[in-house]
Amino acid sequence: MKDLVFKHYHNKVRAHALVHKHIKKHYYFLNTMAILCPAIILTCIYIFIFKEGSGLWLFISSIASIAAFLYSGFSFSNAAKKVIRKRYKISIGKGTWRTEKFKELQSSKLADFLHNKDLKTRWKIEKLIELYKNDREKSKLPPLIASSLFLAVLTPNLTQFLFYIYKDKELMQPYEVLELFLGSTLLSMVVIAVFTIYKRTKDNIVNDIFQNKNNIREGLIQQLEDLLLRMPDEVEKEQAKDHLKEDTEYKVLRRKKMN
Repeated sequence: MKDLVFKHYHNKVRAHALVHKHIKKHYYFLNTMAILCPAIILTCIYIFIFKEGSGLWLFISSIASIAAFLYSGFSFSNAAKKVIRKRYKISIGKGTWRTEKFKELQSSKLADFLHNKDLKTRWKIEKLIELYKNDREKSKLPPLIASSLFLAVLTPNLTQFLFYIYKDKELMQPYEVLELFLGSTLLSMVVIAVFTIYKRTKDNIVNDIFQNKNNIREGLIQQLEDLLLRMPDEVEKEQAKDHLKEDTEYKVLRRKKMN
């Protein structure tokens, strides 16, 4: 049964099924730029350091690739908003197109399916979440290099690289040393900023671009957990039933007295 729920989410509920398939050109353009932009920037850095290419043109190429990537993301977001407004009659303002109303649309589609399959009970949804989490853990690959080991290997190599960069500083003019220092500092700040922005936007980028099974399963788990939060608790249900029963009995007695 969990495979049936996964298939329904994959084909009918996730953002790729509701939005992306209607804007394929924008979607593939964003995918392409997400791959090309880092490749172009890394190539420019490599040429600048080892091949002594024109710094100005390499800088312009990097800026142009970043601008193209930002444009692809902006174009994709606008196209997604148009689809949501037109097909699902959901109003969207500025900002992300994944609004709460869009998430409610996804939840309602999933809830209707679970209801039709007699799965819309708290314990069954919790069991589905447990099964999907087990599948997620089984499918995870262990990291090839642990973070601590990566840093231990990277640090001495980075030190040697900086020594290579600065080894001829005695032959440089003072302004050349200053330019090299400022350039290295600026590059370090850019790398830190890029990784910071990447960490903040990683989930959205992964969800919008990379559609592997693990990401789809993760989205389904989030939808089921959100659905659990929307469901009334069993105690609240019983209290509501008791209140309704008392109210009904009171109305019946009142009618009898009036008659």
